[in-house]
Amino acid sequence: MTKYLGIDYGLAHIGLATAEAVLATPLLSLHNDALTLTRLVEIVKQQQITHIVCGIPEGKLEPIIKQFSKHLADSTGLPVTLHPETLSTKEAVAKLVAVGASRAKKLNDHVYAACLILEDYLEFLK
Repeated sequence: MTKYLGIDYGLAHIGLATAEAVLATPLLSLHNDALTLTRLVEIVKQQQITHIVCGIPEGKLEPIIKQFSKHLADSTGLPVTLHPETLSTKEAVAKLVAVGASRAKKLNDHVYAACLILEDYLEFLK
């Protein structure tokens, strides 16, 4: 069975979510620093990930995310799919506000954005 890792890439934080079916589960948020790639390789092994989906917006982050995804694919040996996403973090925050989520959950907006990206990708596959 395929196990997916969804990534919402941000310059300060990277949100992660996992899924084996159409519903994604929030995993965690990483600080984006020099150890990010090493941590992601460890997470991929621990979670037994078989496919990675990285959200890619239009704009200034696009070339950065493409380079990050290539390094991630090289480091993990797994396929990394770039899935179009625009404003997923803002959409995640809006949904969290709408359901009255706690401040702590709102601070993990990248994790919930990763869920949205991954769920949209899985829906696209259908």
